[in-house]
Amino acid sequence: MSRVIDASAVEYLNWIGAAIHECDLPATSRVRAAAGCLAIAQDHHHAIVILLDHDRLASAFSLVRVAFEAYVRGEWLALCAADFEVDAFLDGVEPPRFGVLLEALERTDAFKEQVLSQMKAQSWAAMCAYTHTGGLHVQRWNTPGAIEPNYEDVELREVLSFAETIGSLAVIGVAWLAENAEAAEAVLAKLKERRAA
Repeated sequence: MSRVIDASAVEYLNWIGAAIHECDLPATSRVRAAAGCLAIAQDHHHAIVILLDHDRLASAFSLVRVAFEAYVRGEWLALCAADFEVDAFLDGVEPPRFGVLLEALERTDAFKEQVLSQMKAQSWAAMCAYTHTGGLHVQRWNTPGAIEPNYEDVELREVLSFAETIGSLAVIGVAWLAENAEAAEAVLAKLKERRAA
């Protein structure tokens, strides 16, 4: 195992995936679009765990923003998008810009506390730098004597924690699409338990 990935991270990843594995989803365009985005967010969480475990740190860091975007798009499609926007998205049309999605999403009761905007405000510049190979990311590849990974353990733990949060929220989103409140509540409780440990 790597410096931050231990058996508990892998167990948690597998547990949240299993929590919705057998959920039945309505076969509507809205659910297909939203659940597709949420499943991709989960897949990014899975990839981040694998990449951290194999010390492929640059790639792990670069996926944090795309996981966040996939989650927000999925929830926007589930809760905010008009039917024509869902259909257009499934036809390959890009949705509105990220800030517009976030603003619309946070007008819903489920997201009115604006936690996602707070996450964006705290981390967006870093997420963009890591995704687009900005100076912040390149700094982590410079040591006094070489060009090599030079990430601090605290940074690795932050990436894992963020990925687990987004992966868990994506699973909860799928559970709500499946109208499975029990699964959603179980995942939320498990995430809170993990954060408290």
